[in-house]
Formats: sequence, C-alpha cells, structure tokens
Amino acid sequence: MAVRAILGAAAFVGPASASARTLEAQENSPQNAVDRFVAYLKSETYDVASEAARMARDNKDAIDAAEARLRSHLAKLGAALSDQKDRAETLANDALARLDAWSKSAGVSWPEARRQAEELLDNFSAWLRRQTPSNETEEIPV
Repeated sequence: MAVRAILGAAAFVGPASASARTLEAQENSPQNAVDRFVAYLKSETYDVASEAARMARDNKDAIDAAEARLRSHLAKLGAALSDQKDRAETLANDALARLDAWSKSAGVSWPEARRQAEELLDNFSAWLRRQTPSNETEEIPV
C-alpha cells in the first residue's frame, strides 16, 4: 500500500510539476517581459503626464503672463523688421535712381559702354596676335 501511495503521489506530482514548469516558462517568455515593460512605461507615462498637468494648473497665471510677454516682444520685433525692410527698399530705390542719373549724365548708356568695351578687348586681342616675334615664325633647323 505504501508503494501505491508513493506511485500515486509521483503520478500526481509529475503533471503538477510539468504544468508549473509551463507556467514558469510563460512567465519568463520574451512576450511576457515585453508586456510587463509596456505596462511599466504606461504607468510611468501616466504619472509624469499627471504631474505635468498639475504643474501647469498650479502655474497657469505665470504661463499666461510669459505667453503675453513673448507675444508682445514678437510683435515689436516684427514691427522693427518691417521698418528695416522699408528703409532698405527706400535706400535701394534711391541708389538705383542715382545710378541711372549718373549713367545718363555720363552720356553713354550701359549697353553702349559694354559694346565699346567688348570692341576694345577684341581689338587688343587681335593686336596681341599680330605681335608675335619674327623668330618664332621661322623654323629652327634640327
């Protein structure tokens, strides 16, 4: 009878031990580890988001004041840049008008001055080509 009891206990413990090993393997599986990590991140994210929301509620007046100051500074900067742009456009237009007046007072238009300069360069290049020394044109006996 003792043998039967031992064999019965061994038969009962064997499947229980195998199912315990299966549960232990499932608990240590990579999927289970990922699931635990995701749950941890979710709880930490919730805690951080809750704390940030509480801090924002506690400092709402300071945040609103800082936003108003920032908007005011940005508006002033925009106005200053707009004024600078207007001044630059005025200066550029004045410079172009002066250049045009100077060009007209010189008596020669820009296209005409360019044409004359190109003609002068062409003549100079031709003159240089004609100035080759006479000894370079003669063949040297070998």
